[in-house]
Amino acid sequence: MNRRNFLSLGLGAFAVASLAPSTLSAVDFRKTLPKAWTAVKLEDGIKDVFGTSATTQGKVKLKAPDIAENGAVIPVTVSSKLAGSKVAIFQDANPETTVAVFSVPEGGIIDYSIRIKLAKTGTVTAVVESGGKLYSASKEVKVTIGGCGG
Repeated sequence: MNRRNFLSLGLGAFAVASLAPSTLSAVDFRKTLPKAWTAVKLEDGIKDVFGTSATTQGKVKLKAPDIAENGAVIPVTVSSKLAGSKVAIFQDANPETTVAVFSVPEGGIIDYSIRIKLAKTGTVTAVVESGGKLYSASKEVKVTIGGCGG
């Protein structure tokens, strides 16, 4: 009896696994948008990713620390209730402004958390594309060299 139960559970698990998607689709934005990764100015980076640099403040929530004692690991969270198609994170403290670009699947929830590196104090900007319009949020992050908190 145990062997039959084991076989039926195994066949059930195989059936469930066969219904799962067999391929994942991801876009390599480093290959499809090569100029965006070498942009020095924030406006140029946004334009290279989205085709325009005209953004509207609001509808995007950007969470980052006011003071980062270690510029090598700064937590950044971008969220929005918009039905977006693309999310990008930029900064103006490092030589290259573009940090990350995400494709949002249809019906996906915009809630991304990453850790970024800043060489010095700078502004982090998140841009969400929704319905052909760009929405953004920005926050200044102060980076302390010695980790003394001030």
